Amino acid sequence: MGLAILLRKNFEEAEIVESNNIRDYDQNAGRPEPDLVIYVLHADFEEEGYPSISEIRQKYSGSRVIVYGPEMQPEVIIDYFKKGVNGYLSKYADISEMLICIRSVMGGKRYLGAEHMAFIFEYLIASHTPQRRGDLLTRRQKEVADYLVQGMSTSSIAEKTGLHLSTISTFKAAIFAKVGIDNVLALKEILGLNEN
Repeated sequence: MGLAILLRKNFEEAEIVESNNIRDYDQNAGRPEPDLVIYVLHADFEEEGYPSISEIRQKYSGSRVIVYGPEMQPEVIIDYFKKGVNGYLSKYADISEMLICIRSVMGGKRYLGAEHMAFIFEYLIASHTPQRRGDLLTRRQKEVADYLVQGMSTSSIAEKTGLHLSTISTFKAAIFAKVGIDNVLALKEILGLNEN
């Protein structure tokens, strides 16, 4: 069953309009902005002058957008979602999954099939570069952390920085919470200052 037939069969109350491009759709004067745009891509869509997702979002800012196309690299799918796509479905997925996708997207949710979700999740895990926990600290927290790992007491740090003792204690608690530790020795390890 083709996409248009599936849509007409399952959404009898909806006006289903097929168009080769935005210009063809717009030539029908008086037509309102669509509630949903299903952007059907072909393998050679880049060479065929298809509008970009950004153009579609700009033209139909109130519409929901589903990309229905060939298998794509995870970076491309992620980029589509960053540009405002509400759903992505591969043409190789079971066509009935389109109904689930449409209902999710029209219900205000984003949709990505389970197969692609696993694919993108694996990609994110493989490409993730962990942030150094010490980089999570603000400039002032880093300053206080450096004094702590040097062995300075809370009162000495307060005196050196001109801050109140209670402020240093608050900084210390915030530092420990941010980097997920509970003692200065662990802080030394995180900051890379442990001696081997």
